Amino acid sequence: MIALCARILVIGFLVNLVWENAQGFLYVGYGGFWEHFWVCFVASVIDALVILLVYLALALIYHDLYWPKHSTSVRYAVVALVGGALAVGFELWALATGEWSYTALMPLIPVLEVGLSPLAQLMVLPVLTYYISMRKTSM
Repeated sequence: MIALCARILVIGFLVNLVWENAQGFLYVGYGGFWEHFWVCFVASVIDALVILLVYLALALIYHDLYWPKHSTSVRYAVVALVGGALAVGFELWALATGEWSYTALMPLIPVLEVGLSPLAQLMVLPVLTYYISMRKTSM
C-alpha cells in the first residue's frame, strides 16, 4: 500500500508539474518558466496530495485499494466530478482572497467564473494518475 501511495504521489506530482507550467501564462504575474518554477512546484505538490486523498477516500468507500484497476466509467466520472468540485472550491477561494487572478487569455466557465484550465486539471489528471499508477500493480 505504501508503494502504491508513493507511486500515486510521484505520478500525480509529475503530471501536475507539467500542467501547472503549461498553464502559467494564463495567470496574472507569470514571468516565464524559471521565474515561476517553484510556485508551480509547490502547487504540484498540493495537487498530488489532493489526488492521493481522493484516491484514499474512494478506496475507503469502495473497500478496495485497487479500485482504479477494475473501475467502471461511472467510478471515473465520480473522480472527475469530485476533482471538478474541489477545483471550483480552490479557484473561488483563491480568486476571492487575491491569491491569484487570471489573464484575459484564461477561458472562464460561465456562471462560476472560474478558469477552464484549472477545472480540467483536477478533472483529468487524477484519472490519468490512477490509470498510470495501476498499470503495473498486481492485486
